[in-house]
Amino acid sequence: MPYAPTFGERYLFGELERREFSMQTRVDWAFTPDLTLQVYAQPLISSGNYVQYRQLEKPGTFRFDDFVEGTAVASGDQVLCEGGRTCETSDGTRWVDFNGDGVGDYSFDDKDFNVRSLIGDVVLRWEFRPGSRVFLVWQHNQSQRADVGNFSFGRDFGALFDAPSDDVFILKVDYWIGL
Repeated sequence: MPYAPTFGERYLFGELERREFSMQTRVDWAFTPDLTLQVYAQPLISSGNYVQYRQLEKPGTFRFDDFVEGTAVASGDQVLCEGGRTCETSDGTRWVDFNGDGVGDYSFDDKDFNVRSLIGDVVLRWEFRPGSRVFLVWQHNQSQRADVGNFSFGRDFGALFDAPSDDVFILKVDYWIGL
C-alpha cells in the first residue's frame, strides 16, 4: 500500500527497550614461577523489546505518526486492532493499521529477542626448562538467541548453559635450543 508523503514507501520504526548484563572476568594464578593458569570469561545476557511503533510522516524531518497499541481480535480472515492502530496476535505476529479503519493492513513477525553468550579462554603454561614452555589452551564459545524480549536473569543465565557450544583445544610447545 503506497504512501505518497515518503515517495511511495512506508518506513516503520519501533522504540527498543533493551536490558543487558555483561561482565568481563580475568583471573591469573601462579602456582610456581614455572606453572601458571590464566582464565578469561565474558558472559552476556541481553534482551530487546520493541515498543511504541511509528511511521515516518515526511522525509528529511523527525516527524512521526505514532501508533497506539490495541488489542488483536480475529474477524474471519482479518485481524482487527481494537483500541489502537497496532496490535499483536497470540502467535507473535504484529499487525499495523495504516489508514485507521481498525483492520490490520500489514503484518510481520515480532522482532523481540534475547541473546545469551559466554566466551572464555583457559591457558595453562608450564616452563619445563628456561626458555622452553608448553601451553595448553581451551577456547570456549557458547551462544543462543530466543524470541522472548523480556529480561529475566535467572531464566536466561540458566538457559545459557543449555546453549550449543564450540570448544577448541590447542597444544603449543616452545623449545629453546641453546647455542
